[in-house]
Amino acid sequence: METQHAFSQLMPPMTDPEWIALESLEEETRHFIFGDTVLLTLKELGFVEPEGGQWRVTEHGHRALSERTFS
Repeated sequence: METQHAFSQLMPPMTDPEWIALESLEEETRHFIFGDTVLLTLKELGFVEPEGGQWRVTEHGHRALSERTFS
């Protein structure tokens, strides 16, 4: 099985804005341009969670970003 094929089976399909939003949250950007809809989608996928009035990337989210970088 090819790596890309395995990756696509493990990770739900995401749009480019969703990936960019996840990367922005991971980098703790100060100017987050995405709205609540993207955040709620990422939360439903288990990639982010609210914490103390802010959003943080979960371990699952970090793993998804790492796997995407290497695939």
